Amino acid sequence: MVTGLAARRHRRPGGRPPRWSAAETAGRRPKKVVAWLGTATQQVRTLLPRSKQELGVVLSSSSLRRLARRLGYCWKRLRRSLKDRRDAGLFAFFHQELALLHASERAAELAVVYVDEGRVSRQAPVPYAWQLRGQPAVGVPAERGAGGYSVRGFWQPGAADPAQAFTGLLSETAWTADLFVKAVDEFITLDRPTALVLDNASIHRASCVQQRLRAWRTAGLQLQFLPAYSPELNGVEILWRFLKH
Repeated sequence: MVTGLAARRHRRPGGRPPRWSAAETAGRRPKKVVAWLGTATQQVRTLLPRSKQELGVVLSSSSLRRLARRLGYCWKRLRRSLKDRRDAGLFAFFHQELALLHASERAAELAVVYVDEGRVSRQAPVPYAWQLRGQPAVGVPAERGAGGYSVRGFWQPGAADPAQAFTGLLSETAWTADLFVKAVDEFITLDRPTALVLDNASIHRASCVQQRLRAWRTAGLQLQFLPAYSPELNGVEILWRFLKH
């Protein structure tokens, strides 16, 4: 018979007995929990009623989180992405086109300037969720939150003076097409032919922009529109990503 401190070491620790036995933990119940969690779940407390209805066990949020960790899940960031909506062929083509533009810029034949607008809001830029450990982050649709500030940036990565490579604007209201035309006229220095890389936002395709195209071409400014759902091709988008985080 074991006595003294040795007996205490062999004794089961105090506290409430486990909800499930070892046999139940290895059986069908965890498989159901995995089915509930799926590839990503943000709120485990929404699963608590199902534990009572389907398993006959009352679980707390902390118990379900511990079980999720034992089943290979972890709490990590999701990934907002538009990749599933874009044309992969067009994306690859324009990726090569931008490489050619930058090659011409290095040869001092033209300047490449990126422009983009964004919205900094109170919505978390990238939410977190319970996901399987070791797997790529689950992608969720990119959505715009309410409130915040509008930002616009002009960036020339190949500028001779890095301090002058970026120009930013901030507004409490949304950007309009006439403000876009005004910004291009004021902030683009056409000392040589310039390619302005931008997305297909409605303010970039508005009638007032179309009316300025001929004058811009005459001055040496060419608009290079990117394919839809391809923010990775616009260098300013990288800045917005860091800004929102």
